[in-house]
Amino acid sequence: LEAYASDLNPVAVLINKALIEIPSKWASRPPVFPGAADGANSWPSTTGLAEDVRRYGQWMRDEAEKRIGYMYPKVKLSDGSEATVIAWIWARTVTCPNPACNGTMPLVNKFWLGKKKGKERYVKPIVDGKRVRFEIGGPNGVPREGTVSRTGAVCLLCGTPVPLAYIRSEGKAWRIGAQLMAVAAEGPRQRYYLAPTEEHEKAADIPRPVDVPDSELPEQALGFRVQSYGMMRHADLFTNRELVAIGTFNGLVQDVRRRVFHAVSQRDSVESAHEYADALVLYMALAVSRIVGSMTNLNAWNPAPSKEGVGGIFKLQALPMTWDFAECNCFIPGPAEIATSASWVARSLELLPAGLGHATQVSAQKQSYSGMLISTDPPYYDNVGYADLSDFFYVWLRHSLGDVFPELMGTLLTP
Repeated sequence: LEAYASDLNPVAVLINKALIEIPSKWASRPPVFPGAADGANSWPSTTGLAEDVRRYGQWMRDEAEKRIGYMYPKVKLSDGSEATVIAWIWARTVTCPNPACNGTMPLVNKFWLGKKKGKERYVKPIVDGKRVRFEIGGPNGVPREGTVSRTGAVCLLCGTPVPLAYIRSEGKAWRIGAQLMAVAAEGPRQRYYLAPTEEHEKAADIPRPVDVPDSELPEQALGFRVQSYGMMRHADLFTNRELVAIGTFNGLVQDVRRRVFHAVSQRDSVESAHEYADALVLYMALAVSRIVGSMTNLNAWNPAPSKEGVGGIFKLQALPMTWDFAECNCFIPGPAEIATSASWVARSLELLPAGLGHATQVSAQKQSYSGMLISTDPPYYDNVGYADLSDFFYVWLRHSLGDVFPELMGTLLTP
């Protein structure tokens, strides 16, 4: 059956275009990435398009590492060898309101790092003057309780109870900081956890880039809690290093567009080159969009034996506050790596039927339904804040796709 999809939300329209509209236009065509089509007799259905997504995803990953790989240093182990960092685990901080203390107090929900039996690891906070330094404990013993609860926090330096109202006021005054608690690295069949070093603290100490999403978060939205702590703009949801990385990947999406246009124009018409470049760029932008959800200052470290890694931001349809957060290394295979993300997109493409389809941005009240069989989600009303949630992805998609879909991406935020 010929498929028609419509929605008001541009993010939903983009996904529908990627699923039902574009595949049929480029079915049974070979990939254009240099050397990708060598040795293959045919590329049935969407396999050629999927191969380009996979190949250009790997190219983007390698090119980004050349440009910003220095921001993601390895760690030195006790035996002198090096290990690749999985994530840097941070604690937010405020100044203790007790005049007799006035120290830098960490705000931590949990000190656990790993709970695998016999390999337990956790963070040990140690008072050192007006600050707390962190060491790694385990496998024996258990960590102390976190310092933040739903009602308030406790200063590790002096034991003073601190209400959340004070922390909120510090956040709105831009006085919430962050301190590195631990570095998680990958090893053979296990995770390594190391105490913070000056090198790794300096690697993250970079200025905020200029070209970032400057759009405002909604004053009130279902499940959004971060505004109460001074996070008022979409860019505030990311560390400076994450902003640089995501901006780099978005810039590389445009590089892919130019490269694909050049490759196709060598063997086909200019019009066809433009169309295929724009089509492929949509999939690359969606691949970048996938990694954004793993690269925020709201992603928590999951110490569970089956996980022991960085969790996604949208476990629920909400943006809750996270006190200790994990900053991903975007150059290791996983949810934050563009090559991995592109391979997932490619796998989805390979499984599509590639039938004829159309996707448009239009109100359901203005759509014509003559001769159509209708399938629709039930209305969720106020149970899920779709527009506010999709803005998290839209502000980045607009950076990379604004000139490809100018009408669809013409508003600062989603309707």
